[in-house]
Amino acid sequence: MIVKWLAKFQYMWSLLIVLFVLSVFPVIAQADTSTTGSGISFTVKTNLPDNQIDKNNEFYQLKMLPGQKQTVTATVYNVTQKATTVNINVQTASTTMNGTVDYSKSLTNWDTSLQHKLSDFISYPKSVTIPAGKSQNISFVISMPKDAYQGILLGGITFNQANSDQSESSSDNANIKNKYAYAVAMMLKESDEQVKPNINLKSIKAGQNNGHNAININLQNDQSLLMSNVKVDAKIYSEKGKKPVYTAIKSDMQIAPNSQFKYPVSLQGTQMEPGKYRLELAVTGTAYKDPKTWHFTKQFTIKRQEAANFNQSDVNVSANTNGHMSLIIIIIVVILIIIAIMLFILFILKRKKSNSKDSSST
Repeated sequence: MIVKWLAKFQYMWSLLIVLFVLSVFPVIAQADTSTTGSGISFTVKTNLPDNQIDKNNEFYQLKMLPGQKQTVTATVYNVTQKATTVNINVQTASTTMNGTVDYSKSLTNWDTSLQHKLSDFISYPKSVTIPAGKSQNISFVISMPKDAYQGILLGGITFNQANSDQSESSSDNANIKNKYAYAVAMMLKESDEQVKPNINLKSIKAGQNNGHNAININLQNDQSLLMSNVKVDAKIYSEKGKKPVYTAIKSDMQIAPNSQFKYPVSLQGTQMEPGKYRLELAVTGTAYKDPKTWHFTKQFTIKRQEAANFNQSDVNVSANTNGHMSLIIIIIVVILIIIAIMLFILFILKRKKSNSKDSSST
């Protein structure tokens, strides 16, 4: 009975097989990119004043008084045979997602614990043009806050080669830029009195970094000191779990004074699962050569719609899902091919049997 039913639908099965086979073959697109660039046209030398704290350092590390005004200089050398223009910028230090101190970024939302931004107390030329093969001293006028300040003011001076962005596009979607710059750190302080270090856990929530699912932990250094040799050990458990489902450990980081940074716990290309979770976090950092560790525990929830949205836009999860679907299609095609072969064999056998009967009756 089953054999007769299969034979009845053999042509429909054959048509389905053809449709599935056609759907398996992918269309592949490729993009090629290339870059070009040229060498930098200038060098920078800092001229350290008498109140430099450590003269072995090439960056500015100055001890000053409340309300003091002082001018420091840096010499810019044009090493080319034509005039070059250098753009100059001073910024307050911030902390990157990688746990490094950034001396060039201008933030729109500085940490609420930051009382004084270094960039607010320095006057300087925004741009200078230096003749071919010549040098020029650039002046930076520092005007310290009038009120006494504990801890440090930290930031940096960046020297950017004007019109140094070299762009070349090898396709409509490729646009690569090279930028040449020097960065010089500047640290100012008024007192040797030590500030008590402190780290806060501000928030934890699901998110993405560069198109990849992650759980982002926001950490804050709310004191006017630089935290160095920072190690973050993050373990994320299901609400009542005893074994972590996600972990991230990283050391040798820094946190700028009065700044926050996002510490990501990568999901390693796996799907984000909704539910209730628990974070167990240990942060170790060094200030004044003394390491200290802070421990945090925090419950958080990943909502179902939130997880679905992130999974849809995660490049790895999408690729894995597509790969899984392709495997399912291949398995279905193989099964259909086997069924088609069986039907073909049954058809041949049936036809043979029918021919034999016709011959015998003759």
